[in-house]
Amino acid sequence: MLRKTFRLFGWLGTGILILIVAAFVALSHSEALQDRLVAVGVQNNVAAGLVDDWGGDNLEVAFCGTASPMGNGPRAQQCVAVFAGDKFFIVDAGARSAARANEIGLPMGRLSGVLLTHFHSDHISALGEMHLASWVRGRPSKLNVYGGPGINQVVDGFNMAYGLDYGYRVAHHGMAVLPPAHAGMRAQAIDAPETGSVTIYEEDGLKISTFTVPHPPITPAYGYRFDYRGRSVVVSGDTKKSNRLAAAAQNADVLIHEVLQPQLVKAITDALDAAEVDALSKLLTDTLDYHTTPVEAAEIANAANVETLVFNHFAPPPANAIAARIFMRGVKDERPQGAVMSNDGMRITLSPKMGDGPGVIEISDE
Repeated sequence: MLRKTFRLFGWLGTGILILIVAAFVALSHSEALQDRLVAVGVQNNVAAGLVDDWGGDNLEVAFCGTASPMGNGPRAQQCVAVFAGDKFFIVDAGARSAARANEIGLPMGRLSGVLLTHFHSDHISALGEMHLASWVRGRPSKLNVYGGPGINQVVDGFNMAYGLDYGYRVAHHGMAVLPPAHAGMRAQAIDAPETGSVTIYEEDGLKISTFTVPHPPITPAYGYRFDYRGRSVVVSGDTKKSNRLAAAAQNADVLIHEVLQPQLVKAITDALDAAEVDALSKLLTDTLDYHTTPVEAAEIANAANVETLVFNHFAPPPANAIAARIFMRGVKDERPQGAVMSNDGMRITLSPKMGDGPGVIEISDE
């Protein structure tokens, strides 16, 4: 009986293998079948890309870039999308972040503005692509770009560099598809105080405030706080450990904080020194004095009475599970729970506050 059972399964396995081979041969030789499969796949992708369930009553965050410039890997550079009602802002736009925003299905036509924490290249390099991605999806006006002193120079430079591109696309696709009045970026200058914070946007229940953080020699460097329907999210920007940040983040539901892991940076610089790549080794060594370690970020979150701490802007980006564990060393000693590492595509949903006590925070990966 047992031998017959094994024989039956053997025949079934052989039959399945024959069917798989036959299907592969048919697919390899049938252009009609290839075309049909591609058409179905494209239709499904387009339909999925048209789903817009962002914001509404909730305050929501999507990570469209979580890496610093250190190293190579799949992560895009710094980019945090924040939704509240029908409002949609992006904090920073590092390399590859516009492509990642499209990849995870963000409704780019709704983009209300881009908030820049400072003007390092890994925070601004995808501004042109963010402009294009939102313009072709129907953004109803020029793209507002907020930032500290120097924002006019940055925005004017991008508009000059992309000016020919704006004209080419209008000429090719027509004004009805790409209205020239909506082409280009518009600078919105922010002058935040050295202490405290200032409200830069308040509409339909959403309040955005900004505050300065220490990231010398970059002056000023900003962080941002979003408050909506009793919930709050704070984005640290690039910063050393900062009491100003702790004050601005008081009682926030979520603090998104940049982190640098000194042991991992040292491993890289030691290898560079051994290979006599001196200039790059110095560049990485210099980063140690104007970022925050994971343990320091946990201390700030505790001081601010934050519900959930989310690590972001990884220096260097963790390439594997071992590196991720190194990032979390010592964090649980300082903060036993409520600390997580972000990934590109991660989504955080904060439903409106109801009554006393902490509100619900839902975190899902891509």
